[in-house]
Amino acid sequence: MSTFQACPQFADTGTCTYGDKCKLPHLRESSASSTQSSPASSPQRKKLKMQPPTSSQFTEFFDEYPEFDYDPGQSSIHEFRRLCESNGWERKDPECQQATQEFKNATVNEFNDVYGTDENDIASWHKICAVVNIHPLPDTLKEARDAVLSKHINLVDLVDNPGGQVTSFPSLEDLRKYTVKEKKYFPAGNAYAGGLLKFLLREIRGTYKGRRRPSGFRGRHRRQR
Repeated sequence: MSTFQACPQFADTGTCTYGDKCKLPHLRESSASSTQSSPASSPQRKKLKMQPPTSSQFTEFFDEYPEFDYDPGQSSIHEFRRLCESNGWERKDPECQQATQEFKNATVNEFNDVYGTDENDIASWHKICAVVNIHPLPDTLKEARDAVLSKHINLVDLVDNPGGQVTSFPSLEDLRKYTVKEKKYFPAGNAYAGGLLKFLLREIRGTYKGRRRPSGFRGRHRRQR
């Protein structure tokens, strides 16, 4: 295996989920090998490996609390709970309520920054495919959308994944148990939500209301509001 540390996602597709936030250099594979075929002409695509960003909306949020030792290598939602505990905040405390709303805003804005806001942009769906481990990347928007919607994944994990991959659960019930146990409820109705996120949330609400469809994106528990 090559030890060259260029961004593998950019080298394979010409785009990177993390954009300017990526800590690896963006070089196309053609720069390293003149005989390498382009992704468009190659019959097979490589598996993409996501790299954690060097900065994020979460980092900016926790920077507002300089006395707190934020660990970006850990789940941001767990770090937020640790922040609340370290400050001795109760849920009804004004400080806790304000911080909770700001953290929800950071979560939604992080989704927008990482995956984009256009539900009709296949590149945005490809970014989700990469972290859900859907390979090779689908060729059309419909195929990419259907592939993502067939997975049982938690939306919080889709945003807050320091390891770069997201677990797809074998059943909706397994996902429900995980969501309740970990208390990973994605903030719905946020003013900063882009078109792609709104589309996913609509699909989620439809699934939990019992709408029949061949495949559904199950990303949160029905009581998420």
